[in-house]
Amino acid sequence: MKKTDFEYDMAKHEKFFYAQLSERQKRLFAALQAMQIGYYGVKEVSKKFDIHIHTVRRGKNELLLETVPPAKKVRQKGGGRKKNATHQQSD
Repeated sequence: MKKTDFEYDMAKHEKFFYAQLSERQKRLFAALQAMQIGYYGVKEVSKKFDIHIHTVRRGKNELLLETVPPAKKVRQKGGGRKKNATHQQSD
């Protein structure tokens, strides 16, 4: 088989790969894609992966400053809705 016999739908595979990443990895991957595109890259990537522009910019700043915290947990402890047992019920 020749090399030209293989055709891949890169957009489809890219979106599948993106869906498998954690939030931090998605942000950094989107930022890297935006940096490769150049001017208007942030806008194009945010439309492509359906994420907010600020998320891409935040990832871009993290890459440029190399200030990505170590990957211990994806989300911070204590976030989200509190348990019902902690709420006081008024009668």
